[in-house]
Amino acid sequence: MDPVTQWVLGASAALIVAKNRKKLKHAAFVGAAAGMAPDLDILLQSSQDPLFALELHRQFTHSLVFIPFGGLIVAAFFWLLFYRKQPFSPIFWYATAGYATHGLIDSCTSYGTQLFWPFTDYRVAWDLIGIIDFFVTIPLLIGIIFTCVTNTKTGVGAAVGFFMAYMGFGAVQHQRALETVEEQVIQGSFEVDRIKAMPTIGNLIVWRTLHEAGGRYYVNAVAVPIFGEPRVYPGPTVQKLNMERDFPEIKQDSVQFNDVNRFRWFTNNWLVVDPQHSDRIADLRYSAQVEGINPLWSIRLDPTKQHQHVKYLSGLSEGDRDIIPFDKIFDSSSD
Repeated sequence: MDPVTQWVLGASAALIVAKNRKKLKHAAFVGAAAGMAPDLDILLQSSQDPLFALELHRQFTHSLVFIPFGGLIVAAFFWLLFYRKQPFSPIFWYATAGYATHGLIDSCTSYGTQLFWPFTDYRVAWDLIGIIDFFVTIPLLIGIIFTCVTNTKTGVGAAVGFFMAYMGFGAVQHQRALETVEEQVIQGSFEVDRIKAMPTIGNLIVWRTLHEAGGRYYVNAVAVPIFGEPRVYPGPTVQKLNMERDFPEIKQDSVQFNDVNRFRWFTNNWLVVDPQHSDRIADLRYSAQVEGINPLWSIRLDPTKQHQHVKYLSGLSEGDRDIIPFDKIFDSSSD
């Protein structure tokens, strides 16, 4: 999630557990900082290995096991700097409550979070909300402000209740998107290996869906309105990455071949050759076009430098990709 949402969610959790109504502002302050603290793992980078940061981001700092330790670190920091005249225990609970929200809300997105590290490196991605969603952020922010001004928990309680209901709505919409693909797109015509449905930014109505069958990936956009029938906007199909076929010159004992496997783990194997750049392997999960293949993340291979790490490309790199608007997804004339 975005930092603002992490901030308000951490503050909300701390306010919920706070017992002293005279200390609600302190609880919100500590909880907000703790809610953002796990993302300090972005500082763990390597100038030689661009995939190192991908492996460590949303790893140990985001795991369930690390929550009490993360809460303790944040609490100790704030107690030593600001609250040494106050008991340590409530500061610890504010920090721990705020810290606990981070990995859980990140797991509700599509990026992937190692929630159960160190027992497994599986990347949990429940695909319930986008990485930015104002229907999560704004109600929580209003609830926090109301609670801190009035010194009552009514505001934050109502906001958290709305948040829980909204997450439930995301789960329902996610299931509807999956069922729409199964019923309207696949229709039993071939055996499908797996299906993924991902919400778009700030939107639980329009979903990007992927499914794999016969060594190919199928991309679609699915609109699941609250009222009315779901609609499918067909996208392209693309071959699943096959290193022997697509990059036969890359040796299996090379650094770059190993980097591809690391990128495969990061993307849960939703990998394809970038349609616009034959030397790049793209993450199919994210695109500038909901029902298209305009990858936002990719790695560039260089057969002449196989013993060097791949180059990681983030965003619409080098200005060579067009951002294609998806207005037509909301246009009924597209049916």
